[in-house]
Order: sequence, then C-alpha cells, then structure tokens
Amino acid sequence: MKKKDPRGKAMIQFILFAILVVMTPFIVVTRFLQGAVHNISHFSFTLFGHSIPFAAMGFILAFVLFIVWQWKHITPRKIGGGLVIVGMIAISQWVQDLYGGMSIYDLQRNWHYIAYSTYVFFFFRAFNLRDLPIHKSILYSYFSAISLSLFDETFQFFLSHRVFDVSDIAKDSWGCMMGLVVIFFVSETYGTIRIDKRRFWKKRFGDYFKDPLTALVMVSLLALVTIMITPLLTDHKYAFLVLGLSVAAFAVLFVIIHYLQFKPFRIAFISIVAIIVLLLGGSVVKNHDRHITHNSYGWTVYAGIPVPFFDLMIYPNGLPRLVDKKHFFNNQDKKFLLELNSSILLIGSGSVGRGGKGFNIEKGTYFTFNHLTTKGTQVIILKTPEACRLYNRLRHEGKNVLFVIHNTC
Repeated sequence: MKKKDPRGKAMIQFILFAILVVMTPFIVVTRFLQGAVHNISHFSFTLFGHSIPFAAMGFILAFVLFIVWQWKHITPRKIGGGLVIVGMIAISQWVQDLYGGMSIYDLQRNWHYIAYSTYVFFFFRAFNLRDLPIHKSILYSYFSAISLSLFDETFQFFLSHRVFDVSDIAKDSWGCMMGLVVIFFVSETYGTIRIDKRRFWKKRFGDYFKDPLTALVMVSLLALVTIMITPLLTDHKYAFLVLGLSVAAFAVLFVIIHYLQFKPFRIAFISIVAIIVLLLGGSVVKNHDRHITHNSYGWTVYAGIPVPFFDLMIYPNGLPRLVDKKHFFNNQDKKFLLELNSSILLIGSGSVGRGGKGFNIEKGTYFTFNHLTTKGTQVIILKTPEACRLYNRLRHEGKNVLFVIHNTC
C-alpha cells in the first residue's frame, strides 16, 4: 500500500488555511459574530474590587501552561525570542487603532497578528518539506502574506460595511514577522538563524536577500516602517502615499545600514545624528513652555518639536503624539476623545477648515454631557491657525484641554 506524500498534505493544509484567513472576516466575523467576538473579549469577573477580563486571564493561563510544558527546553535564545515578541506586541498596541479604543486583550484587535503568524507556520510546514532554502522561505512567506492581505483588503471594496484599510495590511505584515521570530528563535522547528555580525554586512545590496539573517532583518525593517506609518494615514485615498513613504523610508534605512560598515560613513552619520539631537533638544528646552510657536499648512511646531504634514494630538497633560489624519470623526472616534476626560475638546479643522467633521457643529463652540465621565465637555472647532492661538491662551490659563490638530487642509 502506497504511503501518502506528506508534502501534499502539508500543502493542502496551507492552501486551506490561506483561504480561511481571507474568508473568516467576511463570512463569519463581519456578517454574524463581530458583536459576539467583541462581547466575549470583554466578559469579566470581579476580584478584590477589580474587573478582570476572562480573555486576559485566558491569555495569561495559556502562557503559563506553555512555559510549564516547555520548561526543560527553555534556553537563553528562546527567552530572547520571547522578549522580542513581547516588544513587538508592545509596539503594535501603542501605534495601532488609537481611536478604536480597544484593549490589548481584545480578540478583534489581535486577529491580524494571530492569523498571519499562524499563516507563516503553515507556509513553512508546506515548503520546508520541499526543501525551499531558508532565505527564500522568509521572503516568500512574507511577500505572499502581504499579497494575501492586499487581496483581502481590495476585495472589501465590494462588500457592504467594509472599507479598504491600509493599516490592516501593516498589521498582517507585523503578524507575519511575529511568526518568523517564533519559528527561528522560539520553536526552531524549521531551522535556526545564527546571529553573527561578522557575516551581516554584504558587498552588494542584492546579497542581503540571499542570507537568512539579513533577509529576516530586511523584511523586519520593511514591516516596522509600515506599521509605524500606516496608522497615521488609514483612509484609502492615502494608500499610494503610504506605500511610497514606507518604501522610501525602508530604502533610506537600508542604504544607511549598508554603509555603516564603512568607518568614515559611521563617523559622519553619528556626527549628523548627534547634531540633530542637540539642536532638537535645545529647541525643546527653549520652547517647552511656549506650546505652539508656529502653524502653517502642513507644518506645526509644538514645544520646539516640528511636526510636518501628519495630524497631531496633544493630551491634557501636554504630551503630544501623531494620530490618524481624519477629516471626519465617527461615533467611535468621538467616544475615544471623550474618554480622555478633558474639560475642553479643541479641534483644529485644518488651514481652510476641511477637517473636524462629524460633531454637532462644523465650526464654533457647544457643550455636551459626557456620559462616560458624567461631566460636561466643551467642544470647540476652529480652523487650525485660530485653534492654535486659542490653545496657547487656554494652556496659559491652566485649562484642561485635549487638542486635535488637522495639520493640512
């Protein structure tokens, strides 16, 4: 009796999982169970006066059980890989879905990372049996995942209540990288990657994609710049801009990394970085209490920090962060802003006022009762230059202000 070819079985499983990754958000989650998934993520119980989510406890329990199961096989290398995963999770939670207001344990928020890290596992299982070289497995698994994600998002144009969200592609890319780290530094089921800086730098740019270590570093770099940029430009009309910025940032970093192997370039690069840091540090020290010192189309300077093009949010405590460039705030966005518990919500609607939509008024002031804090909140919407001048005055008066700046139109 002929034995079944394990290569064929693994390939079928890979193809079926790839289909499942695409179909699940459309047929299962979106149509029937999206609300249920959200509710399951937030079921909780009370312990010593604190609300403990079941989902969070489930994740912790699964992690503890995994540690116990693998205790005899734990090595410093695997611990290092695990810490990298923790760091990747922290980065993803910090940069993604700010206005969504989802918790770290929310199943919807983590779907992309779970699905695409698992996708990489099935890819390696299928193609490892076919003796695909490791560097090619890294590149093919990453770019096939991106292609699958791109198809997934493009197809959503034809579905009701779904949109093309370029940030979802970045999440899928980041999930793919998590899977690669697990495969090569935690499970080591399909080989290992030796970290050796002496073998890192290559003579030609193309050679970086022919070595497992450098191939992994390059796709990691691309995934990193993508996940940092896309949350700031989620609207589908910015898709080509996001692609261009991500590729440009990757190319610049790639060239810098390559030329760092040469001492004269290293000295020049470190000198330039040091000068920029000193100038920026001096600007912050000089202007930290002056708030917004300049605003024009596509350019805002806050506390001595220049912010080009991207939108900016300044928390009531004065800390700034870049945010998604929005013209319209939906109910979820407004809920998030009200949850930050400021007395005044100030919206800079852009140089000519094309942003700041979705509130009760498009320009001016109104008061709303904040059901989340049981307090009143004053909402002020002005063109960004006017809003910046008002913000400076309110801060000097000691007011509790949350300021969202639309930095362009």
